Amino acid sequence: MKLVIVYNPNDNKTRADTYSYIYRGMLDAVVEKFNPVYVSQDCNADSIDADVILFWDVNSCHHIYIKGIEKHSALKIEYISDPPQKESVGIYKRYNMPVHKLGAKQRIYRLLDRGVKYIICPTKKGFWEHYAPILGEERAEKMFMYFPQAPWFESGKGSLSERKQEVLANGSVSNDGIGYDFRYWAFQRPNITFVKHYLSDNSIPMGKKYGEFLKQWAGGLALCDTYPVVKYYEMPLAGCVTFMSYHEECEGVGFKDYETCVYVTKDNFDERIKDFVNDIPSYQNIANKGRELVEKNYTAKHFAEFLERKIIEELYES
Repeated sequence: MKLVIVYNPNDNKTRADTYSYIYRGMLDAVVEKFNPVYVSQDCNADSIDADVILFWDVNSCHHIYIKGIEKHSALKIEYISDPPQKESVGIYKRYNMPVHKLGAKQRIYRLLDRGVKYIICPTKKGFWEHYAPILGEERAEKMFMYFPQAPWFESGKGSLSERKQEVLANGSVSNDGIGYDFRYWAFQRPNITFVKHYLSDNSIPMGKKYGEFLKQWAGGLALCDTYPVVKYYEMPLAGCVTFMSYHEECEGVGFKDYETCVYVTKDNFDERIKDFVNDIPSYQNIANKGRELVEKNYTAKHFAEFLERKIIEELYES
């Protein structure tokens, strides 16, 4: 099959030096699986020879114009994340590069105008809260393809006793209503080791190096109030005992309390963290089971295989 990927190689989430490599890692896995052709500049759809067109525009900020794309016969799929995203215009300071991110309605209207048949989104809750009301329930049901954010790096095995005997708190603490209220609170609690976000301290490992950084720690915090974010999958794969704020879709993919993760709330946080740091070796099985869950089901390689199965089903079995 002929796959064409429409993307911006200079996008903040697809560059080789991106600080958060998970979406680039997923794209790399798709490239390895399909050996695609790329389209990055405005063009005419007649020039695109494809059975499948994948729009890889995580934050909907690649404003490419492809004349006649809505009439192209290829199966069209678009990947979008960060459902609560509001329209914004600014500059990526790191690259001194302008950016214009679209809001939910703009994102959905644009992909419908393109003739997109399926939307891949890495969060069920985010999709149904922000995109489904725009699409309508029936169309949303038909269009939605779900696969979690899928880490790219090799899993972290070995004994917890050989790691830093600490619980890592790392990530944005922007307290502006995007779902980090609990995280902001938890990062300041006892028995937690706070490490600044890369964008606040450029000495912190990021990008391709982030997986190895996570493998140094016995435990880690994956906290977001709205829906699971990338650390919910990166930390378990790295072999950390992962302390998560609960989401139904986490349980749905196999994260079970004291089996593959530890769920925390403000009410039990201090007690559960203290119990962990006082007896880290006893949590080895949770770390192992959490790692195996992601390792066997939700890596970037699994994402590419998932995409391949869907495409084969659509093109050859329907």
